[in-house]
Amino acid sequence: MKKTLLASSMAVLALSHSAQAAPLFPSATEVAFDVAESLAEFQKAAELFKHYRAEQAKNIEIPTLEELVYQQLIKQDKKVTPTITEIDEKIQQSININNDYIDNRLIEHHRDLDNKLELLDSQHSTIQAENQNRFVHFQQNLDNTQAFNKVRFTQLDKKITKMEKQANSGIASMAAMSNIPYSLNTRFSAGIGLGHYRNGNAIAAGAQYQLKKDLNLRSSIAWNNADSAVVGAGIAIGW
Repeated sequence: MKKTLLASSMAVLALSHSAQAAPLFPSATEVAFDVAESLAEFQKAAELFKHYRAEQAKNIEIPTLEELVYQQLIKQDKKVTPTITEIDEKIQQSININNDYIDNRLIEHHRDLDNKLELLDSQHSTIQAENQNRFVHFQQNLDNTQAFNKVRFTQLDKKITKMEKQANSGIASMAAMSNIPYSLNTRFSAGIGLGHYRNGNAIAAGAQYQLKKDLNLRSSIAWNNADSAVVGAGIAIGW
């Protein structure tokens, strides 16, 4: 009887030892306590076994010690099985939490990346629009400057042409006035003259009046193609 209990105890200790290697089973200390409880139950079972020895003659089946040990082991296995299930559930729960965390971080990362790309695209569009506006403004200023300079040069060219015409017409007027012939043997004489210089043309008329033998008056006027008149007068005294 004692040898059988010892063998059963060793078997239980071996099972607890193997459970210690696997972290999912109870520790050796827990199994040892369970074994101690089992031994106490085994002792009670042994007493019952002695008590019912007399009943064997009546063909009543009494469980052997091995069967009792086996039943105790089944009870221990039922205690361990829920623990393994709980550990599996916790592991799966931890995996799910980690997966959810990673998924959320990836979603946030993609969202931040999309926001940054959208911001960069908006900034690029803004800068491009500003550069386009600056170029258009610069082109408008350049066109306005060129147009202004063209107008100024045109006005200056017209002024130069007008001044040139006026100068040539003035020279032609002087030529016409200086070529008016006068009579020297009369008291009064009048004449006309023509003048031309480049693009200037003029016609002049003049008169001479002798107040005294030694005093003469003369005046003349010219009109040229610059729509301007040239007037001149003079007096001569002789002795």
